[in-house]
Amino acid sequence: MGRNYLRAAKAAGIPIAAVIDSNAVQAKSAAAEFGCAVMTDTQGITAAVVAVPTAAHAAIAGPLLKSGVHSLVEKPFAASESECRALMEAAVMGRAVLQVGHIERFNPAVGALLARAISPSTIVSFTARRMGPASARVSDISVVSDLMVHDLDIVLALKPAPVTKVEAVGTADHAEAALTFADGAIATLTASRTAATRLRDLQVATNSGVFHLDYIAKSLMTDSGAPLVYAGDALGTELAEFVASTQTGLPPRVTGDAALEVMKLAWRIEAALKVSA
Repeated sequence: MGRNYLRAAKAAGIPIAAVIDSNAVQAKSAAAEFGCAVMTDTQGITAAVVAVPTAAHAAIAGPLLKSGVHSLVEKPFAASESECRALMEAAVMGRAVLQVGHIERFNPAVGALLARAISPSTIVSFTARRMGPASARVSDISVVSDLMVHDLDIVLALKPAPVTKVEAVGTADHAEAALTFADGAIATLTASRTAATRLRDLQVATNSGVFHLDYIAKSLMTDSGAPLVYAGDALGTELAEFVASTQTGLPPRVTGDAALEVMKLAWRIEAALKVSA
């Protein structure tokens, strides 16, 4: 994922100061490809993207934030609630921006859906599917923390309401979850790392109509209209907004508080599945 951030930064014209990697060969290769230095410590760094295994997020991002280094921490936020809260506290202590890398928030089709300002009370159901082959770069977390968190983030952004019931079936690689909100609305989510082809979509049913979102096609449509396709690179936009937050002090689009709510729900689903993160 670190190389994806490097590619997006270069394409967006965002200066890359250096790369740090415990694998010296990978660090040297990335530095040569993207025209930056290799560093072995964080001396002099003012902002960083932390794209490491989830188990290392707290150990790496914590000291950075505490020392005032603005940090974009890749999702999932951290391995436990205590680690998430420790990162949030470190950001306050260091007066640093903490942004969590929920990239779908920056998908232009998602932006178009959120811009419609749908009243949460009018939403009656969500249906989300996020499926595809296993990724070689992710092996330390369940499919809930790896993939389903994207849809949980969008669901909670659209309907920030208490979830009173969580049911789930499946395994660490294929999970189906049913959520019930306090007002009776439901969300059905499927995430899989065992499917042959990639599928990422979301259906939002409201009292007045249904919205269909295709994350991959970056399209949004209603039952009564043709799909509207939106242009834009989500990762590049995410990085640009992170840089802007470090310069203006304005809160990022995905704060630690928002990311923690997503993780709380993900952990409830994993508990229902009886699988570990």
